[in-house]
Formats: sequence, C-alpha cells, structure tokens
Amino acid sequence: MTTSPSSSKLYVALIVLAGLVGGYIAYSQWIKPFEVSTPAPLISNKDGLSAFKNLKIDFKVLDDPAYKSLITSGESPVNPGVTGKKDLFAQ
Repeated sequence: MTTSPSSSKLYVALIVLAGLVGGYIAYSQWIKPFEVSTPAPLISNKDGLSAFKNLKIDFKVLDDPAYKSLITSGESPVNPGVTGKKDLFAQ
C-alpha cells in the first residue's frame, strides 16, 4: 500500500495547518484559563510608622560589662587599598 506524493504532501499540509490553528487557539484570548479572584488584603491602622509610636528601646545592654569588654580588632575605618586587576590592554 503506497501513497502518492501528492496525498503525502496533503497530509503534511493538514498536520501543519492543524498545528497552526491549535497554536493560535492556545495563545489567543478565545480560551481563558480558570482564574481565582482573590480579595484585596485588609488595611489595618497598625500599618506604617504608627506601629512604632510606643516603641521603647532598652539601652541597659550597653551598660553590661561583657559589652564594655569588647575591643576593636583590625583596621577601623577599613582602608580598601588598591584592588582589582591591572588593565591588560593599557599601553
């Protein structure tokens, strides 16, 4: 059972046409995906800087002897020095 060259070209053309039509339908707005609408989050009065209105900071930790015994090791402020590679293409 052999098929003629014209009928095999017809099958290929139909397959390509079906692919193009399927791709158009898949990427067009004809078929919309299922969308779930989510409500907007509720805005409370505690948002923003008003949450820090009654903030109390405890500075007792700065009076602790363990904190006072900390020492600075190394260079302060840090001197970055010369970093990076030399320009290989400079004359």
